[in-house]
Amino acid sequence: MPNILLASKTTVPQTGKQIIERERLNAILLQSTAKLIVVQAPAGYGKTTFLSSWFQQLETAVAWYTVDQTDNDLNRYWKYLIHTIGHSLQPEAASRINSILHAQPQLPLEFLVDSLLYELSLSTKKIHIMIDDYHHIHNIAIHQAMTRLIDFLPENCFIYLTSRSTISLPIAKWRLNHCLLEIGLEQLLFTYEETKEFYKNLNKKLDVKVFQKVFEITEGWPTGLQLTNLADFHNVEKELKESNLYVFQYLMSEVFSKLAPSLQIFLLYTSLLEQLTADTCNVLTNRTDAQLVLLEFDQQGLFISRVEAKEQVFRYHNLFREALRQELSNRFTQQDILYLYEKAAVALYNNGNFLSAIELALSGNVFMYAEQWIQEHLVTFLSCGHSTSYVKWIDTFLSNGYEVHPELMVMYAYTLAALHNLEDAYRTILDLEQKHRSNQWMNKSEYASAVDDFLGVKAYVFVMKNGDLSQAGEYIRQRLERNPVDSKWDAIFIQYNQTEPMLFRTNIGSRGKLLSDEQAMSYFAKFRTGKFKNLSMTGYSYGVRAEKLYEWNQFAELSIELEEAIRSGHQFQDAGLLVPMYILKSKIAVLEEQYIVAQGVLDHAIEAVNERHWIDSIRVMKALLFLREDNVVQAEQELAKVKVDKDFTFYLLVKARYLLMEGHLLAAQQLIIQVQSQAQQQEQLSTRIEATILLAICLVEQGQADEALEKLHQSLKLAEPYQYIRTFIDEPQTYALLKKYAAIRKQSSKKECREVSMSYVEHLLQCAQKYKQISPLASLTTREQEIFTLLSKGASNKEIAEQLFLSEGTVRVYLSGIYSKLGVKNRAQAILLNTLV
Repeated sequence: MPNILLASKTTVPQTGKQIIERERLNAILLQSTAKLIVVQAPAGYGKTTFLSSWFQQLETAVAWYTVDQTDNDLNRYWKYLIHTIGHSLQPEAASRINSILHAQPQLPLEFLVDSLLYELSLSTKKIHIMIDDYHHIHNIAIHQAMTRLIDFLPENCFIYLTSRSTISLPIAKWRLNHCLLEIGLEQLLFTYEETKEFYKNLNKKLDVKVFQKVFEITEGWPTGLQLTNLADFHNVEKELKESNLYVFQYLMSEVFSKLAPSLQIFLLYTSLLEQLTADTCNVLTNRTDAQLVLLEFDQQGLFISRVEAKEQVFRYHNLFREALRQELSNRFTQQDILYLYEKAAVALYNNGNFLSAIELALSGNVFMYAEQWIQEHLVTFLSCGHSTSYVKWIDTFLSNGYEVHPELMVMYAYTLAALHNLEDAYRTILDLEQKHRSNQWMNKSEYASAVDDFLGVKAYVFVMKNGDLSQAGEYIRQRLERNPVDSKWDAIFIQYNQTEPMLFRTNIGSRGKLLSDEQAMSYFAKFRTGKFKNLSMTGYSYGVRAEKLYEWNQFAELSIELEEAIRSGHQFQDAGLLVPMYILKSKIAVLEEQYIVAQGVLDHAIEAVNERHWIDSIRVMKALLFLREDNVVQAEQELAKVKVDKDFTFYLLVKARYLLMEGHLLAAQQLIIQVQSQAQQQEQLSTRIEATILLAICLVEQGQADEALEKLHQSLKLAEPYQYIRTFIDEPQTYALLKKYAAIRKQSSKKECREVSMSYVEHLLQCAQKYKQISPLASLTTREQEIFTLLSKGASNKEIAEQLFLSEGTVRVYLSGIYSKLGVKNRAQAILLNTLV
């Protein structure tokens, strides 16, 4: 009976019009010189689609062969392969090879392979040989013949193999010989941008959040995207569940059902785990060979990937895990599944995987174990930065109606506040007080420690929420009166500042609403004696006061407060305290014109911290110091080093100063107004004051003197209640503005002017003069002052030269020096400056 060759097995599959061109993958093939290309990944990763699309772009011959399980017969395999290759050769060449294949008696396989190689070498064109689904081949004789074919493949020929599992060929040898290109699962996954292009080609517009959710679930798995595309996403949750049903059906029929029953059970039981280790899988499945099973799954490409190669930790693909869990719920009762969750969670916990154990217990509703483990390791979790996880855990308890221990709820309120979710923190405090009114839990001895923590957390929430130090101080007093012992709250390191380069921009610094020294110290003093003196809060009390003393221009006690804050910052390795204090220290050095010392302080600060954000904050301060020295070039270089968070306030305001000095006035004004608007929305007073002062300076540079004075008035109105000083006088240009403002005020009787007291303005001017923030005109020599006087009267260079018996060239030289000293760019800015001084 003659063999029938199916044309569909030797024809390049056609791709649809909506296929996404994998330009990223095509580039890999274009740049490669390998003669063997292996594309290995599980089902549905687009191996066939990718290569068929690639071949359709080529102008060279392609021999395509799609393998199935029946092709493990030696004669059948080579008959198909020679048949498809024959289309790429001359007819007589194909005929000669076919005659060898059918020769009787049968010739050795090596002779057949060598004959094929010889005929391929005679070809004058490139030939691409594609063998799809090679994972179906288990015949050792076929592997041996393929090895010989690949080893001696002519330069004009390329072989492509796709497989779902590890190929039984000497891959390692070819890898070492650099004749192999491997494309795997990670490369075949759609990137974020490719996924967007996929939906764009389908004319499907997804909301950003929906799109991100789909991308997260599918992980870029091509078939997963195709199957989720069957949903319309009008109702996100409903449609995702429906699309997952399509995925479930695909995975069950194409992957799961083809496995042995024992392996199916292994998959179902272990689908509960986010990460797969041999020890936990053995406990869960009552096996001893889990490591071998996991490695076998990995070789088969069974939607499993390594998380940690050395430790051989694995994970299932999101969609595969969800499909397995769905099948688990179909096959077993809820009680059986609950038992599996409990068994797995306990196994994880006993192996020291506390976080994973809690997560699994919560996902399986094994709440009693989860609560017990959280309580045992609460301090460790929060001290190690697992705040977000902790909030999620408590939210899970609450959403399931589980009665959470008061101690955990108290720390829940603290954690919410630490994450700046102040409204929910405050609401939790109120809920705890309401529970006390209903069941008097605070009066029970077993909750004594929780009550101590509650008072401390309550004080913290009040400070963070509205800067109410007086009320917080009362709670701390109550707590001290209870003589608390071994409080968990005291053992947790609290970073009160996570982003700001100045502490009084934070909630603990009242966001710029500088409390009087008496008000602040009534609260802070409680932390500076007794058992609280070594808490991180105490370090912040020194830091906040040091910044306020600087702002108020009071230096008698500043150095003591500053050094105590720095000591505490190093003790707790708290960058949120250290960085603002080193920035403050550099500012003090600048007041004495010790610019090198100031830069050295900041260089030391960079070495003391690791986080990118804090390093960027220090670099921004370095740039500001360079601007204070009129060193624009180095300031620009420091700003260029800032890699992240380029939208944070400190960066934007220093960048605005740089733009001002470079003469880019409109760009500077745009940045300042942006910051000003954000600060107003966030009720950030110190930033509003600083931005408004800079806006006034910017308007002066643009020749809008009246508008500049109006902005200065606004900043003074904001600042006077809190007696801001240094924010004004640290800007060199403000002295002239203040002096002009004072002169106009003395002549004006407008009601609006009385919004700012003259005593405050005069105090600012006195402070500016004391620290040499004086009129820039004083820096001019006698001759330069003569020239400037004529200039301000409108005299031309020629007229100035004639009156002072100088040449015009000499006048130009003098004017260049004058502009430099005054910090202006041209004649118009110099004349405007004179009107303000």
